[in-house]
Amino acid sequence: DVSFEDYEPQINVMPRLAFSFPISTEANFFAHYDILVQRPASNTVATALDYFYFTEDRFNRGIRNNPNLLPERTVDYEVGFQQKLSNTSALKIAAYYKELRDMIQRRTFFPVPIVTNYSTYDNIDFGTVKGFSFTYDLRRTNNIQLQASYTLQFADGTGSDANSSRGLGSREVVRALFPLSFDERHRVTLNLDYR
Repeated sequence: DVSFEDYEPQINVMPRLAFSFPISTEANFFAHYDILVQRPASNTVATALDYFYFTEDRFNRGIRNNPNLLPERTVDYEVGFQQKLSNTSALKIAAYYKELRDMIQRRTFFPVPIVTNYSTYDNIDFGTVKGFSFTYDLRRTNNIQLQASYTLQFADGTGSDANSSRGLGSREVVRALFPLSFDERHRVTLNLDYR
């Protein structure tokens, strides 16, 4: 009873609000706000055997799982405008902002009696994703259907995945922002269908 505690169940509220209203018969304004929560995908299972052999490294390979991880949370905002250009084409412009919270990252505790130090996972990472997107949509006209889009995105944070900051510091948590692995400054997509 002194060493262990029961996991406290997490209650997550995930509101989603979306608004869309026409400015005219040819233009539409839209916005949305939502919170998404995801259980940790890995590094959460620990048994009594893990703690019994805590001082030995034969099962854990230097990293101990953390059964007390919180869910990862994403708060998402988007506003946009859509304009009809012709009877078969439209242009859409959108701006978005996402906050990534409680992301999982490897963490080292030092000094620790008997074992000197050990590594585990904790909810210490965060990030932001900001961007604009422009989409041109052409419905089927003279055998051609087309959708073209351009996205400008900036994704910065303290870590892209649970082990991305592993080599930055072995004894402390580094809180430096850098581009995440899914940072795409310029992305152009084109879908063309001819029949």
